[in-house]
Amino acid sequence: MIRQIYLDFVKDKLMKGDARWLFDRSLQYLLTRLSFIFDKPLCGPVLGTLATNYSCNYNCRMCGLPARGRSLEQRGLKKLSTADLKRVIKNFAEMKTGGIGFTGGEPMMSENIYGLLRYTKQLGMFSHLNTNGYFVDKTAAGQLADCGVDSVNISLDGACARTHDEIRNFRGAFDRAVRALENIQEARNKNNARLRLKFVTVVSAGNILEIPELIKLAARYQADCIEFIPEQGFSENPDRAGTADSEFLKRVRTAARALLALKKKGVRIENSPDHLKLWENSFTKKRNPFACYAGYNSCVVDCYGEVYPCVPWLNWGKSLGNLNGSSLKEFWYDRYPGKTRKEIKKCRACYLNCQTELNILYNP
Repeated sequence: MIRQIYLDFVKDKLMKGDARWLFDRSLQYLLTRLSFIFDKPLCGPVLGTLATNYSCNYNCRMCGLPARGRSLEQRGLKKLSTADLKRVIKNFAEMKTGGIGFTGGEPMMSENIYGLLRYTKQLGMFSHLNTNGYFVDKTAAGQLADCGVDSVNISLDGACARTHDEIRNFRGAFDRAVRALENIQEARNKNNARLRLKFVTVVSAGNILEIPELIKLAARYQADCIEFIPEQGFSENPDRAGTADSEFLKRVRTAARALLALKKKGVRIENSPDHLKLWENSFTKKRNPFACYAGYNSCVVDCYGEVYPCVPWLNWGKSLGNLNGSSLKEFWYDRYPGKTRKEIKKCRACYLNCQTELNILYNP
């Protein structure tokens, strides 16, 4: 079985009778596999990611991205304009990328976020937003529904305010996250919008015992799904959680088994079974067993024009280079460092859901 969101998107297209989209995705899957074999890009990336900004109103203990923005500015890089970002989105569409995930920092702090989401939909791609929920009041929720965003992730790292607020280093973060989900639900019902809502939890020693309550909380607030991400570090080959003691690993095994059992019962858990089976590997820093396709099925561009193969490399600050005014399409096919694609194929350093789930999909 594969990640739930992939199944949901395919079902949505089947219901709409969009045979062309399904054909394009099937062809892209085949071409991506061949690209990996022949070390040459024969198609564009399956998934695009746009880091619209590095600024954030929180200071989460597991994130180092706000400091990244400051370091890029110290290098003399300037932020891309809205027109520049739209050119990047258009390039993704020209390369037949299936969808774009918008992230940050906190992307809701970007003044152009609604326009970028709407433009993505106008070009026929799925649009997906990651947010901490702080800025999603009723007005913002209405705008999200109006611009046609397909799915929204809301971060929730604890089943109670005390845990979530401590991890996010912000008092009131829990209430804001719950209220954001309620506001979006109200807006999508009012607008009859087909908008997928999900709670996302970064699993660590500080909240792993709260997983059962988090699942209940997602059901109580009628989230369409809940996803659990094993905590990852912000340096390559990181001391990911710093808690790989025997007691914690026992809890990891117990949690993974419980989630697998709940999935079999039909509980809407986003993680694929294969990803859940990798949890212990992640916290013991073992190499990921799946070959990495990030050089061919994924591409990340940040607000300064830096290009990365995947979100983990974005987190680690391992840029492939800068667009420097050129098109993303040109970078992907002509300027992408060839030796780096070979390096990426050998990378086994992360277990972050977005890329690991794609790798699972391409390692049947």
